[in-house]
Amino acid sequence: MDNSSNILSPEIRYAEELALFRGSLLTLFGEPDYKSSNVENAFEYYITAKDEVGNSYEFTVYQGSSGLGIEGKENDDSVLQAALYFVRYVKDAVPADFNENLIYEDTGNTIEYGCKNGVCYYTESSPITTLNNKNQLPEITILQWDEINKIDFTEIVDPDDLWFWKEDLSDFSTIDFPVIRDLMRKDLSLIVGKPIGLDDVRLIGYEGGFVQEFNSGTPEMALNALAEVWAWKTTAGNGSQKKRLDCSSFAWTISRAVYGFYGGNLNKNHALANALYEEYVYQISSQEDTLRFFYALLDLFKFKRIIF
Repeated sequence: MDNSSNILSPEIRYAEELALFRGSLLTLFGEPDYKSSNVENAFEYYITAKDEVGNSYEFTVYQGSSGLGIEGKENDDSVLQAALYFVRYVKDAVPADFNENLIYEDTGNTIEYGCKNGVCYYTESSPITTLNNKNQLPEITILQWDEINKIDFTEIVDPDDLWFWKEDLSDFSTIDFPVIRDLMRKDLSLIVGKPIGLDDVRLIGYEGGFVQEFNSGTPEMALNALAEVWAWKTTAGNGSQKKRLDCSSFAWTISRAVYGFYGGNLNKNHALANALYEEYVYQISSQEDTLRFFYALLDLFKFKRIIF
């Protein structure tokens, strides 16, 4: 549609709600005008709404990379109001039976979702269910162990960042959070020539092209930002788009291990990293186990530290 843009992202909070909405669209309008097995472009309906005096309002309902969306003429409040009414209208309908299989083409992950007798379902699975022997947790060398024992930030005062640098999460996760955090902080501090703070992390991330937003209320995102810029600045390799994506995948895996946050897979390496974590999560219960997991992730992403 000419001069159109996303005007509404309906609040579909759970995956089953997406299946429910698509089933209700089927009830009201039949098969979509366009559909595919690509999860980032799953279906489209072209809708024309008319009011009681005959005015028409056109918009497109679609499932794309960020979920369900409605596209129409921007800056036209009448179209937006029609779209809002349309969403309420669809949600009131009983869903039709259907079953669709979608795929994330970049990771190979698949989604099966649909409805049966008014009950809707949604399952996501990864084709990566086993790991090669080379991805087993490695043994820690004497140099790697000594390096951790020599890190000391106890005398550094961070009045604005205490919620991150002074937290140990010993009652939250079996992963030894300070080991990972302080090792990455040490390497980045050597690069900038001083003990880094979170403002330095933000600056390095901005210069590297990463989008990073965090505060004391989202500590998992601060760890994610630290891990991204650490992998970007302190491991060998060209600053390519592939490396940037691997850095983000590495960081999300670290955040998941510490905070339990899982947001899917960014690429195939990320799927492997999540599979690695899922296989060994119940065996990681000490500082040494944490280091072994950390270095296993580096091996998986083929990240070689250039500061040691």
